[in-house]
Amino acid sequence: MKLSRSLLSLLTPIAVALLLLSAPGSAHEGHKKDLSEAEMAQMEMQDHPAAHHDGAEMMPDAMIGPAGARQASANAMPQTADQALAAKIAENRVTSISDFLGRLHPVAAHFPIALLLLAALGELLLTIRPALGLETTVRFLISGGAAGALTAALLGWFAAGWRLEDRSETLGLHRWNGTAIAAVALVATWLAFRARNRTLLRIVLAVLAVALVLQGYLGGEMVFGPNHLGLE
Repeated sequence: MKLSRSLLSLLTPIAVALLLLSAPGSAHEGHKKDLSEAEMAQMEMQDHPAAHHDGAEMMPDAMIGPAGARQASANAMPQTADQALAAKIAENRVTSISDFLGRLHPVAAHFPIALLLLAALGELLLTIRPALGLETTVRFLISGGAAGALTAALLGWFAAGWRLEDRSETLGLHRWNGTAIAAVALVATWLAFRARNRTLLRIVLAVLAVALVLQGYLGGEMVFGPNHLGLE
């Protein structure tokens, strides 16, 4: 029991580290430069001004009229940080319940990553030293990870839209890999509580570990763009 408790105390900080490391990379350039929220919104609008007044610039003044020309000119004027922040808040306003649920996906995705990877690590330690008695700990981690994976996958469908095919290959892989992770995690839960021979459980956990790493990579590709690790 003492050894098991000491191992749990060792796994706890690892779990916290995994949660922090698995957070999506919203650490964009503004955070690195220690800018305020308003300054970051202003920087983003200055970097992509066309997204805010494309239509007006493409239409000649004769078509949009004097009032429209004045409005287009006003839109093209540099904004203050507070104005940019206010515009960004308005742009990000929730439009529906499904929109709100989809926005919860990045938050929910962190927990199954940490819990299931720790379950795989615990099972690996149990394979090396069966006397550690981590069976109950592994069952807890797997069941919690499966519940989290199911929740994250469901919220992911709200975020990506309810369709079976995606024009984006990365999104398609991310969608179906995440759905498969939730399904396989439920199988792993059943094996953890029912199976007497742990060999199949260990194989399933190894598959889950690989799938989770791939899922994290695909999520990074969606947040940061192609080749976000800079390896190509």
